[in-house]
Amino acid sequence: MMKYDVAVVGAGPVGSIAAQRASKGRDVVIFGGERVVQCSGVLSTTGLQELNINTGDYVLNKVRGAKIISPSGVQAVIDGGGDKACVVDRLKFDDHLLDRAVDSGATYIPAVVDEIKDVLKTSDGREFAADKIIMATGTNYTLQKKLCLDCPDDFLIGAQYEMNVECDKDFVELHLTVPDFFAWVIPLDGYARVGLCAKQNPKKHLDNFVARLKNAGRIKSDKKLSEIYGIIPLYKPSIRTQYDRIVTVGDAAGHVKASTGGGIIFGGLAAELACSPTYERDWRGRIGAELSMHLMFHNLLKRLKPKNLDRLVRLVGSNHSGLVDGGDMDYAIKTFKNLSLNPKFALEFIINAPFMLPDLI
Repeated sequence: MMKYDVAVVGAGPVGSIAAQRASKGRDVVIFGGERVVQCSGVLSTTGLQELNINTGDYVLNKVRGAKIISPSGVQAVIDGGGDKACVVDRLKFDDHLLDRAVDSGATYIPAVVDEIKDVLKTSDGREFAADKIIMATGTNYTLQKKLCLDCPDDFLIGAQYEMNVECDKDFVELHLTVPDFFAWVIPLDGYARVGLCAKQNPKKHLDNFVARLKNAGRIKSDKKLSEIYGIIPLYKPSIRTQYDRIVTVGDAAGHVKASTGGGIIFGGLAAELACSPTYERDWRGRIGAELSMHLMFHNLLKRLKPKNLDRLVRLVGSNHSGLVDGGDMDYAIKTFKNLSLNPKFALEFIINAPFMLPDLI
């Protein structure tokens, strides 16, 4: 039986980041298994830089901003003036991070861990010992529940097609037309990822969204180049993530921005801290307040009626320079603080707030 200092269960992006960081001065093993991709694949360039991840052939497109569209068609364009985010091939991206972990000294075992007691047991009958275990199992909570570990308990369901859609390759589109979340169009080379998240019936909502795009003459072909579904955990501020020798990271810990459904950047930032003896305190100090702010934005946005979503989009559109100059798609507190210091935004927010307030209380 092999013995390691650290075992990482799960070889997705967050698990690979944890293994790469843990390999500094430690013997590390990372377990893989079935790979599940349920992500839109849009990552901020600043987030990748913060995680010291170099761009490579996994990048399919770079976008400079976003177009936000309200239910009635009011549009706000946020133009960053340069590359602000990368659209990635998730399988190649995952491979890139796993290769980086292995290059740093981690041992990769392409087997599923299906039991953890005194040792880790894999589905092919092997046993491994480890002083520390990092659970990076994504949204598969089977092992966590067996171990009676805390898990996220509120979820959205995502659905996404890849289709030939007419769109601007420099801008992601966010359509505020779905209950509890939004729909998106993410441009690639000659086609796009069209998707959304919802509490229930995501396929029905997505098919309705695609039908609207088709009625607008934007769907070039009904053929779906790919079709994926998955669950997105919403951040749970009270979640416990550190137990004796076991910690949870990424989707397993609910390290997901509730306003966008993105979990790779913040999950990666938490993963870098996974071997700290004060991991729980450390990740909360680094990203806890931001995750709570994203959750607050999500809860506020889903309460707004269509007419007030129109107001919000107009407000954002008329103050787009504040978002560009000091905004960040990962750091909500920084973005809101920058906007609030803008006198024009502050005045317009005060004017519009009384109309939106009844939706929020």
